[in-house]
Formats: sequence, structure tokens, C-alpha cells
Amino acid sequence: MVAPEKPHSPKTAQFAVGVRGYNQRQVDERLAELTKELRETSRNRDDAVATSADLTKALAYAQKELAETKAALARMSSSPSGAGAMAERVRMMMQLAEEEIADLRSAAEADAASTRDQADKYAHETRRTADKLAKDAEEERARLLSEARAEIEKLNAAAGAKRVELAAAAERARQEADAAAEAAAAAAREEADRVAAEELAARKKAFEEEFAQKKRETEAALAAARDSQATADQNRKLALDLRAKVAERIAATDVAVKEAMRLLVPPAEEDAGSGSGSGPASAEKPAAAANGDRKPAPAPKASAPAKA
Repeated sequence: MVAPEKPHSPKTAQFAVGVRGYNQRQVDERLAELTKELRETSRNRDDAVATSADLTKALAYAQKELAETKAALARMSSSPSGAGAMAERVRMMMQLAEEEIADLRSAAEADAASTRDQADKYAHETRRTADKLAKDAEEERARLLSEARAEIEKLNAAAGAKRVELAAAAERARQEADAAAEAAAAAAREEADRVAAEELAARKKAFEEEFAQKKRETEAALAAARDSQATADQNRKLALDLRAKVAERIAATDVAVKEAMRLLVPPAEEDAGSGSGSGPASAEKPAAAANGDRKPAPAPKASAPAKA
């Protein structure tokens, strides 16, 4: 029967020195390797225990066969036929079987004990090494944590100072930006006022020019109206003068007609009329009737004074 494989002794690891202690990757790899070897040792120990159990079963089976052989030999010895001739040979076979069984039992027990001792020793050493590495790693972690906290506090202090400086710079930049914005706004207001003043002046000038143009047009229209009024007054005066002249001529014509009528009456009729007392009167009646039918011409009205 093959003996179980003995576990290898742990190798001494040489870790590289880092900037702040051990190299974490190498320690993790070494811990993984030790854990793997511990599992292999435990598996070998379990295999050795199983082998010891198998050897114990084989020993029990051999002892059972030996007992059966002894019983058969006892039966053969009790038989009178050939028992004396075979007694010595059977005794030698039984002795060899017992010796072989004893050797197998002692070898199995020795291998099992050696395997258990080596497995326990390796497990103890591995556990002690792992505990030491874990303790060293914890101490290194605590040291690194302390250094990290100190570095964080230092960085926080520097960040606080930097933050104050940046806040002051931001405040100065804001004030400068406000001043620049105020200056730009003032310049924009001045430019807007200038543009508004120019536009107002242009509109005022255009209004004055338009007002002057309208004034000239109004004065021209007023002068034309005055000229038209003067012409109308003059025409009215001429019409009144013409009317007066026409009235005078009509009156003169009436006088001339009366005189003509008087001259057209014959003298005999005048004498007859004077003799009878009715002739001239009757002769004057037609003339009077003729003159009475014509209305006297109205007196000429005084001409109205011309408007200025």
C-alpha cells in the first residue's frame, strides 16, 4: 500500500520593501499560497486517516481469515487422515501470516501517526505564520491609517487656507466684475443719452423745418386770400358804381321820356283842353299813367368801404 504524500514545509518569503511598509500584493499572494497549502495539508491528513481506516479494515479482514484458517487447521488436526504430515506446514503458514499482519498493522499505524503529526505541525506553523502576518498587516494598517489621517488633516488645513484664498480672490474678481459692469453700464447709458439727444435734436430740427414750411405755406395762403378779398372788394365797388350809374341813366331816361311825351302833345289839344277844362287834364292823365306805370329808380346806395 502506498504511503500518503508528505506536505511540503513552508517557504521563507522575502517581501519587497515599499514606500510605506510592505507590498500588499505580495503579502496577499503569500497568504493565498499559505491558505492553499493548509487546505492541501488538511486534505492529505484526511487521506491518511482514511488510509489508516482502510488498513484497519484490512487488518480486521486478515485477522478474520486467520481465525478461519486456524479453525480449518484445528478441524484438519482433529482429523486422523494426514494431520501429522500437514501440521508443520500449516504452522509455518500461520506464523508467516501473523508476522505479515503485524508488519502491516505497525506500518499503517506508524504512517498514520507520522501523517497526523506532520499535518498538525504544518497546520500549527501555518496558523502561527498566518497569525503573525495578520498581526503585522493589522499593525501596518493602523500605522498607515494614522499616517493617512495625519495627511488628511494636513491636506484639510491646506485646503481650508486655499479655500479662504480662493474665496478672497473670487470676492476681488466679483468686485472687479461689478466695477467693470458698472462702468460698462455708465458708458452704455451715456451712449444711449447721446443717441437720444442726437435723435431729439434731429426730430426738433425736422419739426422746426416742417413748421417753418407750414408757416410759409400758411402765410402764402393768407396773402392769396387777402389778395382775393381785395379783388372781390374792388369788384363789388365797381359793381356798386355801375349800379349807381345805371340808376342815374334810368332816371335821366325817365326825365327824357317825360319831356318827350310832353313835347309830343300838339298845342291845339292844349288849347282845347284849357277851354273845356278837361282837355289838358285828360291829356296829362295818359302821360301821368305812362309815367305812373314806371317805378321811380331807387337811390344809389353808398358803396361799402373796402376791407383791408
